[in-house]
Amino acid sequence: MLRIVATGLGVVCALGAVLAQGGRWSGALDVLAHFAPLYLAGAVVVLVTALITPQRLGSTGLALMGGLAAVGSLLLIVPELLRPASPGAPADAPRRLKVIQFNAEHDNANIATTARWIAAEDPDVLVLEDGTPALQAAIQRRLRRTVLCGLTCNVRIFSRATPVRVERPRRGRYGQGPAIAIAHFGTGDGGYTVVGVHYVWPTKFVTHAENTRRMLQIVDPLPRGRLILAGDFNSSPWSFARRREDALLRVERRTRAMFSWPANGLGVPFLPIDHVYAGPDWKTVSIARGPRLGSDHYPIVAVFALGPKT
Repeated sequence: MLRIVATGLGVVCALGAVLAQGGRWSGALDVLAHFAPLYLAGAVVVLVTALITPQRLGSTGLALMGGLAAVGSLLLIVPELLRPASPGAPADAPRRLKVIQFNAEHDNANIATTARWIAAEDPDVLVLEDGTPALQAAIQRRLRRTVLCGLTCNVRIFSRATPVRVERPRRGRYGQGPAIAIAHFGTGDGGYTVVGVHYVWPTKFVTHAENTRRMLQIVDPLPRGRLILAGDFNSSPWSFARRREDALLRVERRTRAMFSWPANGLGVPFLPIDHVYAGPDWKTVSIARGPRLGSDHYPIVAVFALGPKT
């Protein structure tokens, strides 16, 4: 029975890891790349089974399938782990900005707990997706902030500072752009811009590609130096679509393999789909995953320090 189960698992993981390499050319196959950590976990189980299974039961075949799944999944995951990072900043660096990215989920029943945690974190900027009006009101009661919405309020930006300009871009052709909101903040040293976004699931790969096209079109004219981009991209960093978009954005993604979904159920996330990007003027002080708060996503807490303007 153990051999039968391991064989089936090996076939599925090896096939998924190999076919996912086709994501370089196919949006449909690229969907498989998001599950690379599961293929790797399955490969480990298969390889361990091969070690403890007598040779006569086909341990060699199991080892080959497990090895193929491991190599295929590592080819997807390792580039993210080896991706270069810009120099950080110490915890006591001046001119810090705390940003929280959180998909709160429409069905989140823990409104009071969520609002308490956000208030205790006291962020300068909160980018919130799928938050209900009730959650917004609860946050506002505990944490006085300026609040702005995109066209549909699927994306809300809460900010300590009052923005000097707000953009609520339309969703582009076919209405298939992402939910998006943009806040421009002005200060004596040049200001900064915060963009909040929410993409569709990658299984809708045609719409997801249009999300990317429209978002890049909107962000392209914005100065990159002090740009902050945060949201639920519904896209893992080992997908080829995310890699291409990262290159086209020309701004560094500061989250690295930060697993944020799912937070419900057993609370063991296997997809890093919530991301925070920041321009070169921002130095990373810290970036961490927050606690479970009743959503199917974990929040991301990023602290940046502002360096000289570029």
